[in-house]
Amino acid sequence: MKKTLVAVAALAAMTGAMAEATISGIIQVGTNKTSSTTSGASTTKTTLEDSNGNTGINVVVTEDLGDGLKFEGNIAFTNPNTSGATTASAGYQTFGALSGGFGKIRAGALYSGQFVALLKGDASGYLVSNPIADITQHQGGAVGSTTLSTANMLEYTLPTFATGLTLQVQQKLGGTTDSTGTANFFTMDYNNAGFNVGAVYSTYKYTAALTDTVSTFYGSYDFGMAKVLAMGATANTAGDVGVSGSSVGIVVPIGAAKIHYNYGSTNGTIMNGVAGASARDSSNVRQTGNLFVASYSLSKRTTAYAAYYKQTGVNSSTTAAAAATSNAWNTTRLMLIHSF
Repeated sequence: MKKTLVAVAALAAMTGAMAEATISGIIQVGTNKTSSTTSGASTTKTTLEDSNGNTGINVVVTEDLGDGLKFEGNIAFTNPNTSGATTASAGYQTFGALSGGFGKIRAGALYSGQFVALLKGDASGYLVSNPIADITQHQGGAVGSTTLSTANMLEYTLPTFATGLTLQVQQKLGGTTDSTGTANFFTMDYNNAGFNVGAVYSTYKYTAALTDTVSTFYGSYDFGMAKVLAMGATANTAGDVGVSGSSVGIVVPIGAAKIHYNYGSTNGTIMNGVAGASARDSSNVRQTGNLFVASYSLSKRTTAYAAYYKQTGVNSSTTAAAAATSNAWNTTRLMLIHSF
């Protein structure tokens, strides 16, 4: 449900025009219990919080400029107490956009093509985690992306010339000497009649001389009685060897309830190089992740979630060489999410 405000601001006072602002958002409450084991030592903690960053508000302004042109702007206000950077929400992005017969141009803090691939390829909409995230957007200095939304992003979406087909180019501006931190994303997505497939190729300039590349493929089909999903990714770093992984999932509706299961695995992970190094470091510790989710729609806008996720092979450091030890962490979350 969306609330609409009619703002008669300075522009309206000067021109007599009316501008509409649409407000929408998500409120999440719940518990999050996390346990981790590193080299035989275990720790457990329980928190009461919006642990996966869903709570926030979007304020969207649109205006018809005439001659087929349209302006759209969005301002996102998110929960400042969030401890995580993942979300299955509808999209907290802050941008200005201009669209017309030429396509659509957006600029601001936007979701990268690699993050959108995770949302579409994971059975829970990336509600908790997936080992492929450690390939495509590791938090220690992302391979092609950094967090769920990336600032300093320019985006161009080509005009639609085939039903269901979207072609898009994004560039994250590094804003540094030698354009270090610059990333480019090239996305192709086809979505029609319950069938969705896509591919994303990205580059990330880690240093002036070293560039990482990531290729991600995803697909899903909704049979009605169940929805199946699959995803694969390969990352190649200029400083080390490549790492690849795959993910499969299924969503089964049972009345107002749904059962989600997702399994992901990679043959390693990617992190920043050891202290003083100017290259990536690839771990050969195999990563596996199992996610179980039971969701129940209390209404059209309120859903209860019970989620359990376990990942093994984890190396907890993002800035040091990977240890050849098998570690693990798991999380249990009980969540109530309301959209408006």
